[in-house]
Amino acid sequence: MDVVAPLITSRLTIAHLIPDSLQSVAADGSVTLVYSSELFAVDLDTLLELPDTSFSYPYALPLPPNDVFELPAGFPVISENNLIRFNLPQVELSRLDIREGTLRVDMRNKIGSRILGVFDLPTAQFPDGTGSISASVEAGSSNAPSSSTVLRDLSGVRLDLRGPSYDLVNTLATNISAELDPNGNGASVTNQDSIIVVASYHDLVPGFAKGYFGTNELTYNDQRSRLNLFDSFVGGSLDLDQVTLRLRVENGIGMDLRVRLNSFQAANTRTGSTVDLTHAILQGPINLNRATDLGTGFIPSLYLNVLDNSNSNVDAFVESMPDEVRYDLDISLNPLGNVSNGNDFLYYESKLRAGLELEVPLNVIATGLTLESVEAPDLPGDAAHRTIVQGTLHLFATNGFPFDATIVLDIVDQDRQVLSSIPVDGVIRSGVVAADGLVHVPSSSTVHAPLSKEQVGLLYDGNRIRTRVVFDTDPALGHVRILDRYAMDLQFTVDGTYMVNGQ
Repeated sequence: MDVVAPLITSRLTIAHLIPDSLQSVAADGSVTLVYSSELFAVDLDTLLELPDTSFSYPYALPLPPNDVFELPAGFPVISENNLIRFNLPQVELSRLDIREGTLRVDMRNKIGSRILGVFDLPTAQFPDGTGSISASVEAGSSNAPSSSTVLRDLSGVRLDLRGPSYDLVNTLATNISAELDPNGNGASVTNQDSIIVVASYHDLVPGFAKGYFGTNELTYNDQRSRLNLFDSFVGGSLDLDQVTLRLRVENGIGMDLRVRLNSFQAANTRTGSTVDLTHAILQGPINLNRATDLGTGFIPSLYLNVLDNSNSNVDAFVESMPDEVRYDLDISLNPLGNVSNGNDFLYYESKLRAGLELEVPLNVIATGLTLESVEAPDLPGDAAHRTIVQGTLHLFATNGFPFDATIVLDIVDQDRQVLSSIPVDGVIRSGVVAADGLVHVPSSSTVHAPLSKEQVGLLYDGNRIRTRVVFDTDPALGHVRILDRYAMDLQFTVDGTYMVNGQ
């Protein structure tokens, strides 16, 4: 029995070429591709790393061997005012506001009395107004020392690292005291008895830092940034009438920077093609002014360079339909030295970031430009009750695009591996292009594709039809404009031999 039945219905619009989020549509319906992508971002983890740091405060009585000395209750065993210095190579900090971090105070006691201690940071400002940590450790002995640990959250703490005379860097003033429990019985001590206090700073994350961050060179070789702009295209080429690419660099760090872009390349990993950018930006450094400190935040400095068809090969760069941008660059920190006189700064949110902003009016020449979709056909029956034996696919197309289109059909599995190719007879004609270069009237076309018994079996087994639409513009028209109202309606039917009652 021969019957015609619909299998697949779909509508191809400009959104299949370019997602709606990347379109800018003018009042006349013309479409401009607007795309942005971050190239790189350098944050404070790269510029300022604060290592975990420990400082030890030991105490032992200088007694001869075998001598025993009686200490009364309340006897002060430690009373020290110290300046501790953080090891920060090339960085000279005068102030550090801590966003996250922990101060840990460990006490280890070999004296036979409970010990009470106070650890004080006189140049630190804590959110609650206190700057002291109280700790205690139970009585111990040289053979069985006792220990204790106290943790203090440093979130929101401001450290003045200039020392007591305000003329140092990376330096924190500390006071530590420890005494035998005033309510205890004192202790008998020998030269084997001691008390050790260790203060350690862990997992410090700056919220704000100020000082001189030194001069340094950061090198980034073979960097790659993913572009998803052309992911819908699986083949062919584009000739674009006009391309504008803006390179935008923001410096949110309070120091001068110099960036040298050594190479900048578009790469299409599907085809293996690459295009090296040619522009004056590759011939000299980019000098970036420092950000402006507002006291509670910052305003980044901005560098903007516009590349177009007149000053670069950016059209060829984009026409390669890259899915990756590759580049090498060097960044010089404070290339002129300490010109801020120790007033470099950064906030937790401070970054050096660079991005691309692309604008392409869709005025194009298309050659073999290929889009694809994969659909499961709505076959009558099921794998156990196969209604269609064999037949011919008919594709009815109403085309409002200014492109001719060739249809390529394949049967693919769940992994999109081709199991069988379906030969297609016919071409979908472009919409009717008027004298103004626009399509006002769509055209209708029909193409045919025979389905063998084996191919019908593959479809009943749960495999799918991959439709590739290959677009070509008329060379005589040159660049053609794409409007947001353009669309192509597709309907697949099958004219086949049907099985009825198993016959």
